[in-house]
Amino acid sequence: MEWGETPERTALRELTEETGLTARIGPPLGVLSCWFHEHESSSGEPAHIVGIICSAYELRGELRPEFAGTTDAVAWFSLDEARFVPHVPLVDFTLDLIG
Repeated sequence: MEWGETPERTALRELTEETGLTARIGPPLGVLSCWFHEHESSSGEPAHIVGIICSAYELRGELRPEFAGTTDAVAWFSLDEARFVPHVPLVDFTLDLIG
């Protein structure tokens, strides 16, 4: 989140930055808070992540990965398929929340 952003505004900004899509963002559905040790982190540093899950609807735009960022690929998956592609713990939390 950027200073002063609401969770909904952050969700829209991140969605657009990382996928090229825009949407109408609903209220928060759940929050995941977890720690990563050095060996679990892509940066090699310990981290605390707080993920706020919001619903999104009326998706618009062309799906594309983030340019020069942390997203190297984007694709559509069914909920069942999403459980079997490599992903971060936030994805499991989200799938359990909505599925």
